[in-house]
Amino acid sequence: MTLMTNYLIEPLAPLVFRSGKPFGSQASAADVVFPMPSAAAGLIRATSINQKQAQIDEHTVDNVTNQSYQQVLAIKSTGPYLARFDESLQHVEILVPEPADALYFEAKSDNNEAEETNAKIQLVRLAPKALDPDCGSDLPDGLLPVQMETPIKGKPKPGVAYWTLEHLKRWQAELEADNKNKSKLTFDELQKDGLAQLPIDLRTHVAIDSKSKSSKTGQLFQTASFDFGYAITEGKATNGRSVWKDNRLGFIVQTEQSLDEDMVTFGGERRLSKFISVNGIEELYDDSSEELLRKINDAKGFRLTFLTPCIFANGYLPSWLEASTKKGRLPNTNITVNLKACAIDKWQPVSGWDSILWKPKAMRKAISSGSVYWFTLDSGLSLSDLEQILYNVWSDDDQDKNDGFGSAIIAPWKAD
Repeated sequence: MTLMTNYLIEPLAPLVFRSGKPFGSQASAADVVFPMPSAAAGLIRATSINQKQAQIDEHTVDNVTNQSYQQVLAIKSTGPYLARFDESLQHVEILVPEPADALYFEAKSDNNEAEETNAKIQLVRLAPKALDPDCGSDLPDGLLPVQMETPIKGKPKPGVAYWTLEHLKRWQAELEADNKNKSKLTFDELQKDGLAQLPIDLRTHVAIDSKSKSSKTGQLFQTASFDFGYAITEGKATNGRSVWKDNRLGFIVQTEQSLDEDMVTFGGERRLSKFISVNGIEELYDDSSEELLRKINDAKGFRLTFLTPCIFANGYLPSWLEASTKKGRLPNTNITVNLKACAIDKWQPVSGWDSILWKPKAMRKAISSGSVYWFTLDSGLSLSDLEQILYNVWSDDDQDKNDGFGSAIIAPWKAD
């Protein structure tokens, strides 16, 4: 693996990342979306150009075959990942999307003493599981439905949208034989340390007529943006004054480029952020490569949990898998795997603006971050095989890989 440097994007103002919806006068929280990997890649490339780490001769170029343009596009990055940090930057933690194999479920149980029904929200695991013989589905051939491991009476509930990386690793490790007797991750823990939603700032804008000093007719509109400033701690006050949290939110981007601390514009409306190199970021894996290899080979399978959206050539299906059998060879290895199931929330539109060709990019569909894919192995992995896929970017197109679409974390999985 090439050594990557972690850079923190610390917003100095609310950041605008608009959805693909037509622009209207009224804004809502749905009008702002988590930034795509291509936005972070564009930031890294623009900063590289500004700091003379990359060279491009023209302000705009006519086509994608331009040599300078291709050199800029070859700069790789991963992210952005949501980050939570303190003012000293001594503690920076990554927050990841809720995995699609987790469900918040309000399970009902009878309380005999009170003679009433109590409801408590639980964290429920979803996993590939065959349907009963008298049931059917329209899933593609070879894929198992993803269901609750144990049926529970109740209904799904909303909950934490972003987990800490530590919580995700605990969630994945619960299925390992070595962790059967350890305490399981709970909804209360997620609610305490995770984030239910990102703070949204709604602003009203108006165009002023220079002569009358009044608003221009039809030119009143709103924008929505992420407000990552310091927040008030809910329910706490001292001597009538609010208590402010000692941490705030930003983004982490990883790249091979060696860049200086700078002021950058990330997102729309050219709002400023600090761009800082940071150390001590938590690793994706607690186990050594050798230990992880042993666990995956013992389980004869693994699952991928995507941390960023991923773009495959065939919709939900990677190009290296056969459409009819769902069998294929892992990228950069000779190991054959079988896709058994996948859990995907909904597809995400990916578009944007090409600031060098100076035209909009075509819209494409990506599987959403948090999606989970389950695979079985036809043969054991070697250490070199594992190292090829451990930090692999899983999109099919090389440029999408450079942009960071398809970062994922691997964990062992044993099929029933």
